[in-house]
Amino acid sequence: MNLGDTLTQEALTTGSRFGVIPTGSGGLRLAITLGSGDVQHFERPGAGGPGDWTATDLEGQGGGFSFQEPVTAEWGRSLDLIAKTRDQKG
Repeated sequence: MNLGDTLTQEALTTGSRFGVIPTGSGGLRLAITLGSGDVQHFERPGAGGPGDWTATDLEGQGGGFSFQEPVTAEWGRSLDLIAKTRDQKG
């Protein structure tokens, strides 16, 4: 498993809430609040699919990290599902 998938697995298994916002370039930015209270961000292009997600910033109480780690389509499907669910709820 690559780092992007590991970050995604952690977010999906410990996450308690999420938010989706559009990026300036028409993509999606998904923020998942982890059990620790930190927030892991993911991004994909607007016309992208499950294999186009990237694990990006991790915001923490003691600082943060910036990632640009690809997420495989297997894990990206779950991120797509969360993002689409949020879009439907508006």
